[in-house]
Amino acid sequence: MKKMKHEEVEVQITPMLDMAFQLLTFFILTFRPMPTEGQFSMNLLPSSPSIDMAKTDKTTDATDSSETPAFLRTLTVQLKSNLDGSLAEMSIGENDFQSLEQLKTRLKEIVADKTLPFDQAVIQSDPGLRYEDLMRVIDVFAGPEVGITKLSFNEMSGV
Repeated sequence: MKKMKHEEVEVQITPMLDMAFQLLTFFILTFRPMPTEGQFSMNLLPSSPSIDMAKTDKTTDATDSSETPAFLRTLTVQLKSNLDGSLAEMSIGENDFQSLEQLKTRLKEIVADKTLPFDQAVIQSDPGLRYEDLMRVIDVFAGPEVGITKLSFNEMSGV
């Protein structure tokens, strides 16, 4: 019977460390971050009304947005898309709009009317709507003419 020689294997760690640092250096030097795309500030709406309607004073002025419940200050806009994902139609309540200019004009009228307490919006969109078209609608809302920056988003159901 032969005895097996027990040999120790020595692992050369220096070449492995050299390769790890070369890879790390390569990835750090070739990293090119994408420019930020469509940054905008956004505040989500509360999940429930902020004021209990049973406890509110009925004599308060309806134009005071601090006393008006959030759901009454929220403007709901629906965005519908074509089969290719492009923006087909926008609607606020019963009013349908075919272009962003029509939407902008109506939003300016709504914001200019001081009897309406709207200061935030919910944008409901088709799941297939392209991001590019959604950003154009957001630009209309957050633009200087309209100035609604409190936006939240919801996917339309049953479309």
